[in-house]
Formats: sequence, C-alpha cells, structure tokens
Amino acid sequence: MRLPARIMLYFAIWLLAEVAAFALIVEILSFSGAILLCLMTSLAGAAMLRRLGVSAAFRLRKALSARSHEQGGLSREALLDGTLAGLGSILLILPGFVSDFIGLALAAPSIRFWVTERLKVGKYGAPPDGRRAAAPKVIELAPQEWSRLDETGSRARRTTQ
Repeated sequence: MRLPARIMLYFAIWLLAEVAAFALIVEILSFSGAILLCLMTSLAGAAMLRRLGVSAAFRLRKALSARSHEQGGLSREALLDGTLAGLGSILLILPGFVSDFIGLALAAPSIRFWVTERLKVGKYGAPPDGRRAAAPKVIELAPQEWSRLDETGSRARRTTQ
C-alpha cells in the first residue's frame, strides 16, 4: 500500500473513532453536555499550550545564558518531552474525544517519559529491536560528584591536593 493511501486509511479510521466517541458521549451526557465538554477540553488545551510556551521560552533563555551553557544546556530528552507536551496540548484543542484522550495522556509526565524511552535512539539509547543498551563501562564524574567509602562503609574524608 502506498504512503498517501495509508495516510488516508489512518485518517478515515481516526475520523470514525472520533464520531463513535462523540456518539457515546452524547448518549451518556446529552448533546449539549458533549459540546460543553468539548469546549472545556479545548480551553484546557489552550491554557496548557500557553503555559508550555512561557516555560519553554524561560528554559531556552536559561540554556542560552553563559552559566547554563557550561552545564550542557537543553538535553534531547527535555526537548522531546516539551514537544510531546505541546503535541498533547494541540490534541486537546482539536475537537474530538479520541484526540482529547490522547492529549490528556500526553499531559501526564509518566506517559511522556514512556514515549521518550521508546523513541530514544543515540549513544546510550535503546536499540530499535527493543533490548536495553548495556551500561557504559566508564562513568566520568567531577571531583565534587563522588566520595570514597572506607572498609566500614562510611564516607572517608577527602583530602585536597
């Protein structure tokens, strides 16, 4: 099946699912209740998108500052998490209860973390076959990030040279 035909098929399935979900909500709440619920989720999505935009601008400004630049700035995971939260907000704004359900799911940090873990590809990310990557053999730490333990398990005093 060619890509345009596949996209149209997925769009048709999505549209049928939205119509079925709307009919179910109308059956449960009534038509005016379904419209009111749809408007409320759209307003919640707009508010969430506004909040995400403000916090993203703040994080970007902080990452571009000289001090944050030395600490590494924004990570890929943070950018992907923000993108997924923004996508969830946009899905909440769109009319329809299936898109609202997916948007609410993407509003939850645990779901975004799960999606991020599934999409992670990189030096230490999970390979495409789903297996977990091996832990790195060497972990580099700055002197202030570690301490030695003596034989009893208590922290030994660090001497500076």
